[in-house]
Amino acid sequence: MIRLNWTDEQKNRIIELSKQGLSSPKVAQQMFDEYGINFSRRTVARFIATGQTSSQYKRKPKPKVKDVKRGTEIVINKDGSTTSTTTIEDMNREKAKDIDFVLRAHGFDPEEWDIVAAKSNFWQQNSVEKGLIDLCQSKITVKPKVDKELTPQDIANIFKADVKPYKVKQTSHNAHNLVVPLPDMHFGITTLKDVESHLDKLLGILNKGYKTIVIEQLGDLFHSSQMWSSQTMRGTMLDEVDMVQAIEDAKQFFDILVPVCLNNSTSVYIKQMAGNHSGNMEYIFMEYLKAKYPQVIIKNNIKYRDAYLLDNVGIMIAHGDLAPKNLPMLMANEFGGVWSLSHSKEIHKGHFHKEKTVDEGGVISRQLGTVKPNDKYEISNGWTLSKKELYALEYDNDKLVAEWHV
Repeated sequence: MIRLNWTDEQKNRIIELSKQGLSSPKVAQQMFDEYGINFSRRTVARFIATGQTSSQYKRKPKPKVKDVKRGTEIVINKDGSTTSTTTIEDMNREKAKDIDFVLRAHGFDPEEWDIVAAKSNFWQQNSVEKGLIDLCQSKITVKPKVDKELTPQDIANIFKADVKPYKVKQTSHNAHNLVVPLPDMHFGITTLKDVESHLDKLLGILNKGYKTIVIEQLGDLFHSSQMWSSQTMRGTMLDEVDMVQAIEDAKQFFDILVPVCLNNSTSVYIKQMAGNHSGNMEYIFMEYLKAKYPQVIIKNNIKYRDAYLLDNVGIMIAHGDLAPKNLPMLMANEFGGVWSLSHSKEIHKGHFHKEKTVDEGGVISRQLGTVKPNDKYEISNGWTLSKKELYALEYDNDKLVAEWHV
Protein backbone atom coordinates (compact mmCIF):
# COMPACT_ATOMS: atom_id res chain seq x y z
CA MET A 1 0.00 0.00 0.00
CA ILE A 2 1.29 3.51 -0.88
CA ARG A 3 1.80 6.04 1.89
CA LEU A 4 1.15 9.41 0.24
CA ASN A 5 2.16 12.35 2.41
CA TRP A 6 1.94 14.91 -0.37
CA THR A 7 -1.24 16.80 -1.19
CA ASP A 8 -2.74 16.71 -4.67
CA GLU A 9 -1.73 20.34 -5.04
CA GLN A 10 1.90 19.50 -4.32
CA LYS A 11 1.92 16.53 -6.70
CA ASN A 12 0.38 18.63 -9.46
CA ARG A 13 2.97 21.32 -8.84
CA ILE A 14 5.81 18.78 -9.18
CA ILE A 15 4.39 17.59 -12.50
CA GLU A 16 4.04 21.20 -13.66
CA LEU A 17 7.67 22.05 -12.76
CA SER A 18 8.89 18.87 -14.45
CA LYS A 19 7.08 19.79 -17.67
CA GLN A 20 8.85 23.15 -17.55
CA GLY A 21 12.11 21.24 -17.99
CA LEU A 22 13.45 21.49 -14.42
CA SER A 23 15.67 18.63 -13.24
CA SER A 24 14.68 16.60 -10.17
CA PRO A 25 17.08 18.45 -7.79
CA LYS A 26 15.77 21.82 -9.03
CA VAL A 27 12.17 20.66 -8.65
CA ALA A 28 12.92 19.56 -5.08
CA GLN A 29 14.55 22.93 -4.31
CA GLN A 30 11.61 24.87 -5.83
CA MET A 31 9.14 22.80 -3.77
CA PHE A 32 11.13 23.58 -0.63
CA ASP A 33 11.09 27.28 -1.49
CA GLU A 34 7.33 27.25 -2.06
CA TYR A 35 6.11 24.89 0.68
CA GLY A 36 8.95 24.86 3.23
CA ILE A 37 9.05 21.04 3.09
CA ASN A 38 12.20 19.03 2.32
CA PHE A 39 11.19 16.97 -0.73
CA SER A 40 13.87 14.33 -1.37
CA ARG A 41 15.24 14.73 -4.90
CA ARG A 42 15.20 10.94 -5.36
CA THR A 43 11.60 10.69 -4.25
CA VAL A 44 10.74 13.56 -6.58
CA ALA A 45 12.51 11.75 -9.45
CA ARG A 46 10.64 8.55 -8.59
CA PHE A 47 7.30 10.38 -8.61
CA ILE A 48 8.01 12.07 -11.95
CA ALA A 49 9.01 8.77 -13.57
CA THR A 50 6.51 6.38 -11.97
CA GLY A 51 3.82 8.36 -10.16
CA GLN A 52 5.00 6.80 -6.87
CA THR A 53 6.29 8.48 -3.73
CA SER A 54 7.31 5.31 -1.90
CA SER A 55 10.14 2.87 -2.70
CA GLN A 56 8.06 0.17 -0.99
CA TYR A 57 5.21 0.39 -3.53
CA LYS A 58 3.25 -2.89 -3.58
CA ARG A 59 0.11 -2.03 -5.61
CA LYS A 60 -0.67 -4.03 -8.74
CA PRO A 61 1.71 -2.73 -11.45
CA LYS A 62 0.38 -0.40 -14.08
CA PRO A 63 -0.01 -1.79 -17.60
CA LYS A 64 2.69 -1.36 -20.22
CA VAL A 65 3.02 2.16 -21.57
CA LYS A 66 4.43 2.76 -25.05
CA ASP A 67 6.17 5.98 -26.00
CA VAL A 68 5.39 5.92 -29.72
CA LYS A 69 7.78 8.76 -30.57
CA ARG A 70 10.82 7.10 -29.01
CA GLY A 71 9.69 3.49 -29.59
CA THR A 72 10.08 2.84 -25.89
CA GLU A 73 8.21 0.31 -23.77
CA ILE A 74 8.12 0.93 -20.03
CA VAL A 75 6.92 -1.58 -17.44
CA ILE A 76 6.59 -0.75 -13.74
CA ASN A 77 7.33 -3.88 -11.70
CA LYS A 78 5.83 -5.00 -8.39
CA ASP A 79 9.10 -4.50 -6.52
CA GLY A 80 9.20 -0.79 -7.45
CA SER A 81 11.75 -1.22 -10.23
CA THR A 82 11.11 -0.11 -13.81
CA THR A 83 11.91 -2.04 -17.00
CA SER A 84 12.52 -0.02 -20.16
CA THR A 85 12.98 -1.40 -23.69
CA THR A 86 13.98 0.89 -26.55
CA THR A 87 15.78 0.93 -29.90
CA ILE A 88 18.89 3.13 -30.01
CA GLU A 89 20.51 4.05 -33.31
CA ASP A 90 23.85 5.42 -32.11
CA MET A 91 24.59 2.67 -29.58
CA ASN A 92 27.76 0.57 -30.01
CA ARG A 93 29.36 -2.13 -27.90
CA GLU A 94 31.52 0.34 -25.97
CA LYS A 95 28.60 2.67 -25.20
CA ALA A 96 26.58 -0.36 -24.08
CA LYS A 97 29.12 -0.76 -21.24
CA ASP A 98 28.75 2.91 -20.20
CA ILE A 99 26.14 2.87 -17.44
CA ASP A 100 25.52 6.63 -17.55
CA PHE A 101 25.04 6.59 -21.35
CA VAL A 102 22.60 3.67 -21.20
CA LEU A 103 20.54 5.32 -18.47
CA ARG A 104 20.31 8.60 -20.39
CA ALA A 105 19.44 6.77 -23.61
CA HIS A 106 16.39 5.37 -21.79
CA GLY A 107 15.51 8.76 -20.31
CA PHE A 108 16.75 8.12 -16.75
CA ASP A 109 18.98 10.47 -14.75
CA PRO A 110 22.15 8.57 -13.63
CA GLU A 111 22.12 10.61 -10.42
CA GLU A 112 18.65 9.30 -9.56
CA TRP A 113 18.62 5.69 -10.85
CA ASP A 114 20.71 2.50 -10.60
CA ILE A 115 20.77 -0.28 -13.21
CA VAL A 116 19.70 -3.65 -11.81
CA ALA A 117 20.04 -5.55 -15.13
CA ALA A 118 20.83 -4.64 -18.74
CA LYS A 119 20.77 -6.46 -22.08
CA SER A 120 21.68 -5.15 -25.55
CA ASN A 121 21.06 -6.79 -28.94
CA PHE A 122 22.79 -5.41 -32.07
CA TRP A 123 21.87 -5.72 -35.78
CA GLN A 124 22.06 -3.80 -39.06
CA GLN A 125 19.15 -2.43 -41.09
CA ASN A 126 18.71 -0.57 -44.39
CA SER A 127 17.46 3.00 -44.11
CA VAL A 128 16.04 4.97 -47.07
CA GLU A 129 17.75 8.13 -45.82
CA LYS A 130 21.02 6.76 -44.38
CA GLY A 131 21.55 3.40 -46.05
CA LEU A 132 22.88 0.56 -43.86
CA ILE A 133 22.71 1.62 -40.20
CA ASP A 134 23.60 -0.05 -36.91
CA LEU A 135 20.72 -0.50 -34.48
CA CYS A 136 20.54 -1.74 -30.92
CA GLN A 137 17.62 -2.92 -28.86
CA SER A 138 18.42 -2.08 -25.26
CA LYS A 139 16.49 -3.45 -22.30
CA ILE A 140 17.25 -2.33 -18.76
CA THR A 141 15.70 -2.72 -15.34
CA VAL A 142 16.35 0.20 -13.00
CA LYS A 143 15.51 1.20 -9.47
CA PRO A 144 15.59 4.61 -7.76
CA LYS A 145 18.70 5.31 -5.74
CA VAL A 146 18.11 5.08 -1.99
CA ASP A 147 18.93 8.21 -0.01
CA LYS A 148 21.09 6.31 2.49
CA GLU A 149 23.33 4.76 -0.18
CA LEU A 150 26.94 5.90 -0.13
CA THR A 151 28.12 7.29 -3.45
CA PRO A 152 31.72 6.75 -4.68
CA GLN A 153 32.41 10.33 -3.59
CA ASP A 154 31.09 9.53 -0.09
CA ILE A 155 33.52 6.60 0.14
CA ALA A 156 36.40 8.72 -1.16
CA ASN A 157 35.62 11.38 1.46
CA ILE A 158 35.81 8.76 4.24
CA PHE A 159 39.33 7.85 3.11
CA LYS A 160 40.49 11.44 2.62
CA ALA A 161 38.97 12.91 5.79
CA ASP A 162 41.38 15.32 7.51
CA VAL A 163 44.36 14.34 5.34
CA LYS A 164 47.41 16.50 6.01
CA PRO A 165 50.60 15.55 4.13
CA TYR A 166 53.27 14.07 6.42
CA LYS A 167 56.95 14.79 5.70
CA VAL A 168 60.12 13.94 7.62
CA LYS A 169 63.90 14.18 7.15
CA GLN A 170 64.86 10.62 6.33
CA THR A 171 68.06 8.96 7.59
CA SER A 172 69.60 5.52 7.17
CA HIS A 173 71.54 3.54 9.78
CA ASN A 174 72.00 0.28 7.86
CA ALA A 175 73.09 -0.92 4.43
CA HIS A 176 70.43 -3.63 4.47
CA ASN A 177 66.89 -3.47 3.09
CA LEU A 178 63.68 -4.56 4.80
CA VAL A 179 60.46 -5.92 3.28
CA VAL A 180 57.26 -5.85 5.35
CA PRO A 181 54.63 -8.11 3.72
CA LEU A 182 51.03 -7.48 4.77
CA PRO A 183 48.90 -10.35 3.45
CA ASP A 184 45.19 -10.74 4.22
CA MET A 185 44.74 -8.14 6.95
CA HIS A 186 40.92 -8.34 6.53
CA PHE A 187 40.15 -5.16 8.47
CA GLY A 188 36.51 -5.45 9.45
CA ILE A 189 37.13 -8.86 11.00
CA THR A 190 40.58 -7.72 12.18
CA THR A 191 40.62 -4.72 14.48
CA LEU A 192 43.47 -2.43 15.49
CA LYS A 193 43.47 -4.10 18.90
CA ASP A 194 44.12 -7.49 17.23
CA VAL A 195 47.37 -6.22 15.68
CA GLU A 196 48.70 -3.93 18.43
CA SER A 197 51.17 -6.41 19.93
CA HIS A 198 52.39 -7.53 16.49
CA LEU A 199 52.79 -3.91 15.41
CA ASP A 200 54.80 -3.03 18.55
CA LYS A 201 57.30 -5.81 17.82
CA LEU A 202 57.52 -4.80 14.16
CA LEU A 203 58.26 -1.20 15.10
CA GLY A 204 61.14 -2.42 17.24
CA ILE A 205 62.69 -4.05 14.15
CA LEU A 206 62.08 -0.97 12.00
CA ASN A 207 63.83 1.24 14.55
CA LYS A 208 67.13 -0.51 13.73
CA GLY A 209 67.15 1.57 10.54
CA TYR A 210 67.41 0.40 6.92
CA LYS A 211 68.46 1.71 3.54
CA THR A 212 65.15 0.88 1.83
CA ILE A 213 61.90 -0.32 3.36
CA VAL A 214 59.22 -1.91 1.17
CA ILE A 215 55.68 -2.44 2.48
CA GLU A 216 53.86 -5.08 0.43
CA GLN A 217 50.07 -4.86 0.57
CA LEU A 218 49.32 -8.36 -0.75
CA GLY A 219 45.54 -8.11 -1.03
CA ASP A 220 42.42 -8.49 1.10
CA LEU A 221 43.30 -5.48 3.20
CA PHE A 222 39.57 -5.28 3.97
CA HIS A 223 37.10 -8.11 4.54
CA SER A 224 34.41 -6.66 2.29
CA SER A 225 34.34 -4.93 -1.09
CA GLN A 226 31.17 -3.00 -0.15
CA MET A 227 30.23 -0.46 2.50
CA TRP A 228 26.58 -1.39 3.16
CA SER A 229 26.79 -5.16 2.60
CA SER A 230 29.54 -7.63 3.42
CA GLN A 231 30.68 -9.45 0.29
CA THR A 232 33.69 -10.28 -1.86
CA MET A 233 34.42 -8.78 -5.28
CA ARG A 234 32.52 -11.66 -6.90
CA GLY A 235 29.48 -11.19 -4.67
CA THR A 236 30.05 -14.01 -2.17
CA MET A 237 28.20 -13.01 1.00
CA LEU A 238 30.29 -12.81 4.19
CA ASP A 239 29.86 -12.25 7.92
CA GLU A 240 28.56 -8.71 8.49
CA VAL A 241 31.28 -6.18 9.33
CA ASP A 242 31.41 -2.46 10.08
CA MET A 243 33.30 -1.12 7.07
CA VAL A 244 33.42 2.47 8.31
CA GLN A 245 35.29 1.24 11.40
CA ALA A 246 37.39 -1.08 9.20
CA ILE A 247 38.62 1.92 7.21
CA GLU A 248 39.43 3.83 10.40
CA ASP A 249 41.40 0.83 11.78
CA ALA A 250 43.35 0.52 8.52
CA LYS A 251 44.12 4.26 8.54
CA GLN A 252 45.38 4.10 12.12
CA PHE A 253 47.49 1.01 11.36
CA PHE A 254 49.27 2.66 8.42
CA ASP A 255 49.46 6.01 10.22
CA ILE A 256 51.56 4.23 12.86
CA LEU A 257 53.59 2.06 10.48
CA VAL A 258 54.47 4.48 7.67
CA PRO A 259 55.95 7.35 9.76
CA VAL A 260 58.27 4.90 11.56
CA CYS A 261 59.38 3.54 8.18
CA LEU A 262 60.06 7.08 6.92
CA ASN A 263 62.04 7.99 10.04
CA ASN A 264 64.27 4.93 9.76
CA SER A 265 65.20 4.72 6.07
CA THR A 266 66.25 6.76 3.07
CA SER A 267 63.40 5.48 0.89
CA VAL A 268 60.03 3.84 1.50
CA TYR A 269 57.96 1.99 -1.09
CA ILE A 270 54.45 0.56 -0.90
CA LYS A 271 53.57 -2.15 -3.42
CA GLN A 272 49.84 -2.76 -3.89
CA MET A 273 48.34 -6.08 -4.99
CA ALA A 274 44.55 -6.36 -5.26
CA GLY A 275 42.85 -9.21 -3.38
CA ASN A 276 39.70 -11.15 -4.20
CA HIS A 277 37.86 -9.75 -1.17
CA SER A 278 38.40 -5.99 -1.47
CA GLY A 279 40.55 -5.03 -4.46
CA ASN A 280 38.42 -1.96 -5.22
CA MET A 281 38.59 -0.60 -1.67
CA GLU A 282 42.36 -1.25 -1.53
CA TYR A 283 42.95 0.82 -4.65
CA ILE A 284 41.10 3.79 -3.14
CA PHE A 285 42.96 3.34 0.16
CA MET A 286 46.32 3.56 -1.64
CA GLU A 287 45.18 6.90 -3.07
CA TYR A 288 44.60 8.09 0.50
CA LEU A 289 48.15 7.04 1.42
CA LYS A 290 49.52 8.90 -1.61
CA ALA A 291 47.87 12.09 -0.39
CA LYS A 292 48.97 11.60 3.22
CA TYR A 293 52.57 10.51 2.57
CA PRO A 294 54.03 12.21 -0.54
CA GLN A 295 57.54 10.96 0.32
CA VAL A 296 56.44 7.34 -0.04
CA ILE A 297 56.69 5.85 -3.54
CA ILE A 298 53.43 3.94 -3.98
CA LYS A 299 52.84 1.46 -6.82
CA ASN A 300 49.05 1.22 -6.98
CA ASN A 301 47.55 -1.29 -9.36
CA ILE A 302 44.76 -3.83 -9.86
CA LYS A 303 46.90 -6.31 -11.79
CA TYR A 304 47.14 -10.01 -10.90
CA ARG A 305 50.92 -9.98 -10.45
CA ASP A 306 53.79 -7.50 -10.19
CA ALA A 307 57.57 -7.62 -9.62
CA TYR A 308 60.37 -5.33 -8.51
CA LEU A 309 64.12 -5.29 -7.87
CA LEU A 310 65.51 -4.64 -4.40
CA ASP A 311 69.21 -4.14 -5.20
CA ASN A 312 70.01 -7.57 -6.72
CA VAL A 313 67.01 -9.40 -5.23
CA GLY A 314 64.07 -9.97 -7.58
CA ILE A 315 60.67 -10.19 -5.86
CA MET A 316 57.34 -11.00 -7.52
CA ILE A 317 54.15 -10.33 -5.57
CA ALA A 318 50.68 -11.82 -6.03
CA HIS A 319 47.62 -12.22 -3.88
CA GLY A 320 47.95 -15.97 -4.38
CA ASP A 321 44.48 -17.04 -5.45
CA LEU A 322 45.23 -17.21 -9.18
CA ALA A 323 47.71 -19.58 -10.95
CA PRO A 324 49.58 -20.39 -7.71
CA LYS A 325 51.48 -23.36 -9.24
CA ASN A 326 52.70 -21.37 -12.26
CA LEU A 327 54.05 -18.29 -10.50
CA PRO A 328 57.83 -19.04 -10.95
CA MET A 329 57.43 -19.49 -14.72
CA LEU A 330 55.10 -16.47 -14.91
CA MET A 331 57.75 -14.41 -13.14
CA ALA A 332 60.33 -15.41 -15.76
CA ASN A 333 57.98 -14.69 -18.68
CA GLU A 334 56.10 -11.61 -17.50
CA PHE A 335 58.95 -9.83 -15.70
CA GLY A 336 62.02 -10.73 -17.75
CA GLY A 337 63.92 -7.61 -16.71
CA VAL A 338 63.60 -8.34 -12.99
CA TRP A 339 64.33 -12.02 -13.62
CA SER A 340 67.52 -11.44 -15.61
CA LEU A 341 69.01 -8.79 -13.31
CA SER A 342 68.36 -10.54 -9.98
CA HIS A 343 70.94 -12.69 -8.16
CA SER A 344 68.20 -14.29 -6.05
CA LYS A 345 64.48 -14.58 -6.73
CA GLU A 346 61.47 -14.73 -4.42
CA ILE A 347 57.68 -14.82 -4.66
CA HIS A 348 55.57 -13.29 -1.89
CA LYS A 349 51.87 -14.20 -1.73
CA GLY A 350 49.00 -14.84 0.71
CA HIS A 351 45.31 -15.80 0.28
CA PHE A 352 45.41 -19.22 2.00
CA HIS A 353 45.94 -17.79 5.52
CA LYS A 354 48.72 -20.24 6.33
CA GLU A 355 52.49 -20.19 6.04
CA LYS A 356 54.42 -22.29 3.53
CA THR A 357 57.89 -21.74 2.02
CA VAL A 358 59.03 -23.77 -0.98
CA ASP A 359 62.17 -23.73 -3.14
CA GLU A 360 60.80 -24.07 -6.68
CA GLY A 361 63.82 -24.47 -8.97
CA GLY A 362 65.79 -21.78 -7.22
CA VAL A 363 62.83 -19.42 -6.76
CA ILE A 364 61.86 -19.14 -3.10
CA SER A 365 58.07 -19.05 -2.94
CA ARG A 366 56.77 -17.64 0.34
CA GLN A 367 53.10 -18.18 1.10
CA LEU A 368 52.52 -15.99 4.13
CA GLY A 369 49.95 -16.34 6.90
CA THR A 370 47.72 -13.72 8.49
CA VAL A 371 47.02 -12.05 11.81
CA LYS A 372 43.28 -12.09 11.05
CA PRO A 373 41.16 -13.73 13.81
CA ASN A 374 39.24 -16.80 12.68
CA ASP A 375 35.77 -15.97 11.36
CA LYS A 376 32.68 -18.19 11.59
CA TYR A 377 33.37 -19.84 8.22
CA GLU A 378 36.92 -20.83 9.22
CA ILE A 379 35.82 -22.03 12.65
CA SER A 380 33.04 -24.20 11.19
CA ASN A 381 35.50 -25.82 8.76
CA GLY A 382 38.20 -26.31 11.39
CA TRP A 383 40.68 -23.96 9.67
CA THR A 384 41.90 -22.58 12.98
CA LEU A 385 45.39 -24.05 13.44
CA SER A 386 47.59 -21.57 11.54
CA LYS A 387 49.90 -19.14 13.34
CA LYS A 388 48.87 -15.49 13.61
CA GLU A 389 51.95 -13.47 12.67
CA LEU A 390 53.29 -10.44 10.86
CA TYR A 391 56.57 -10.68 8.99
CA ALA A 392 59.71 -8.67 8.24
CA LEU A 393 62.28 -9.94 5.74
CA GLU A 394 65.79 -8.44 5.84
CA TYR A 395 68.03 -8.54 2.75
CA ASP A 396 71.57 -7.51 1.92
CA ASN A 397 72.35 -6.58 -1.68
CA ASP A 398 72.00 -10.15 -2.95
CA LYS A 399 69.91 -12.35 -0.65
CA LEU A 400 67.80 -12.83 2.46
CA VAL A 401 69.83 -12.53 5.68
CA ALA A 402 67.13 -12.50 8.38
CA GLU A 403 63.50 -13.51 8.68
CA TRP A 404 61.49 -11.93 11.49
CA HIS A 405 58.19 -13.34 12.77
CA VAL A 406 56.34 -10.97 15.10
